[in-house]
Amino acid sequence: MKKAGKKVNADRAFTPVKHARRLAVLYRADDENCEHLLKKVSEYCEANHLKMVSFGYFDDKEIRTHLIPHSNADFFCNKHLDTFRLPHKSEFLRFTGEKFDYLLNLYSTTCLPLLGVSSLSEAKFRVGPYWPEYDFCFDLLLKTDNKDIMHFTDEVLIYLKNFGDGEV
Repeated sequence: MKKAGKKVNADRAFTPVKHARRLAVLYRADDENCEHLLKKVSEYCEANHLKMVSFGYFDDKEIRTHLIPHSNADFFCNKHLDTFRLPHKSEFLRFTGEKFDYLLNLYSTTCLPLLGVSSLSEAKFRVGPYWPEYDFCFDLLLKTDNKDIMHFTDEVLIYLKNFGDGEV
């Protein structure tokens, strides 16, 4: 994963919220809080005039849900992974190739498939939890004492808003 991530030629830079246009979210679609998480981020995007795109991972062989992928939301599962549990880049070209202003990694435990998407992403600024062993997947690692994903999401959104004027 680290080797593949180094091959990505992306211009990494923090864009102030007032100049940003697109925000992407990586999350565990099988997490019980995923709907609340997406609603919270969606409301933040509406308030800040950002277009949100989400990419959810189901840790299962098949996606067994009523959710239907569309232009602003997509899903993947284990059938889209290689033997190392990393996503096939060809299948995630749209998500890894788009130059989002922010890529938010909103999941509470390490998840190789989502970390793989983050490492291959050409997003300008990738934010994730404080996992030093995966620092190559993120441009900013936020450390929090609380393991709750909703609390972490609040902290990420506060960070983006407080530093929205570009003075990091």
